[in-house]
Amino acid sequence: WNLYVCGNGGMRPRHADLFATDLDTPTLIKYIDRVIMFYIKTADKLQRTSVWMENLEGGLDYLKSVVIDDSLGICDELEAQMELITQTYACEWKKAIESPDAAKRFRQFVNSPETDDNILFVQERNQIRPATEAEKREQRNTQNRIPVMEVEEEQADVLA
Repeated sequence: WNLYVCGNGGMRPRHADLFATDLDTPTLIKYIDRVIMFYIKTADKLQRTSVWMENLEGGLDYLKSVVIDDSLGICDELEAQMELITQTYACEWKKAIESPDAAKRFRQFVNSPETDDNILFVQERNQIRPATEAEKREQRNTQNRIPVMEVEEEQADVLA
């Protein structure tokens, strides 16, 4: 594997920097974990990785010395912190879906189980998403149609 770090898109795109080459999978994951934890510990709140890298004294060479060469002697600590995060991680959305009390917060009306008929959803990739205006019109037109039935001749005489 080749590991690139600290690039971003957006208004000020920046190519990622080549951090290490020819890595086996365990080493790749170890370096990624170390870079992420070092970033979390040293970056300003909400600072993008690209800006963090630009402001990092010593730049890419310094980051390599910290992560690869363990120049600060903190790699074991960074790995332990990442391990703790991965072992204690809990998906907040999964909790909300599985907890009836938490799920109540996501109803359309706080004081009623009713739903708003003006909010329509469509299935896409086995999930629902809000319908576009065109899809809403199509659904409403389909709902208001009188079903057409083909009647055989014998039944037509009875109806007449």
